[in-house]
Amino acid sequence: MADFLDAPGVGAAFVEIIKSAEEQISIITPYISLTPHNLKYLQSIDSKKVPIDIVYRSDTTPNPEDLAFLKQLQSARIYKCDDLHAKCYMNEQFGVITSMNLYKHSQSNNWEMGVRFSRETDPDLYAQTSEEVDRILQASSPENSGRTATTATANQRTYEPRKPTRTISPKLKVPPKKGLLEKALDSVRGEVAYCIRCGETIDYNPEKPYCPKCFASWARFNNPDYKEKVCHKCGNKHTTTKTRPVCNDCYKTYYR
Repeated sequence: MADFLDAPGVGAAFVEIIKSAEEQISIITPYISLTPHNLKYLQSIDSKKVPIDIVYRSDTTPNPEDLAFLKQLQSARIYKCDDLHAKCYMNEQFGVITSMNLYKHSQSNNWEMGVRFSRETDPDLYAQTSEEVDRILQASSPENSGRTATTATANQRTYEPRKPTRTISPKLKVPPKKGLLEKALDSVRGEVAYCIRCGETIDYNPEKPYCPKCFASWARFNNPDYKEKVCHKCGNKHTTTKTRPVCNDCYKTYYR
């Protein structure tokens, strides 16, 4: 369930987003002026090579020292977006939609509020926010391009989601070891399987082990090694991934 945050709560949630990230961080804020703590946490997560997408408003000028700091982060990509007013901070686990800019004065002096939501307990809100963050990124241009978003066209997309480097295990492309009767029944009625995130019943396909809703959420960060909760084959609770969507028992039974 989403939680209400006051100004200190928003600041604490931002730090938690940075510290707990393992796959991706998105920072959407019209104005940027970093506190010493912001600098330290961003630098620490950069050492772990966690990708960071940062978008600020194109007609603003971040503190030059802060901008120079962000540019030297090896895993950061910085963008400008026309007419940006939204403030949103998120990683692969949870996010915050808030009134507060990532700005020293805002964090120390302003009355601010926000809402914290989780991918696990608020999947629809998380997925919709992720999609909107993607739209903002697609409407943005690289900070050093000298070109604002209004001049970008559909054929000149400057933002591309980060691509995973691993693919599904070749062994899982082989049909399960079943008898002729089982195969005949499956060919007629389709083989029942389970979404590895929510457990919903879906067609068996180890290359596409998500229901449509969970796939939209997974595709936001596109990490084939992110840990899920359900075996695609048996539907029981097990740690699985898109790369390995079946539990060890099912793997041994059907693929070895």
